[in-house]
Amino acid sequence: MANVFHKDRNDIIQAITRFVNYIHERPEEVLQRLGCAG
Repeated sequence: MANVFHKDRNDIIQAITRFVNYIHERPEEVLQRLGCAG
């Protein structure tokens, strides 16, 4: 299911992988941005 931002399924998978890796590397920063951390 491709959309305007991603050319194909592989591109979507790569984007999700980068996103997950970012969260894994910076959990505190991500929680702060979501407003969950004190």
